[in-house]
Amino acid sequence: MTPYELRFQIFKQAVGLAQDEYHASYELVALHNENSSKKWDYPPFPSFEKIEQLAEKINDFVSSN
Repeated sequence: MTPYELRFQIFKQAVGLAQDEYHASYELVALHNENSSKKWDYPPFPSFEKIEQLAEKINDFVSSN
């Protein structure tokens, strides 16, 4: 696997983690809003910057000795 392929795999992993976190938060808010008179705001969809931060964390973890 080339370094570019590795970077892309890390990026895809970060996208998946960010989306999983978003969907879990969204479902929690939706359930709360269905059962409560006080409504919560829905979470924002993950930005590129958030995904990039996660990718850097993953890369730092994988690259550490």
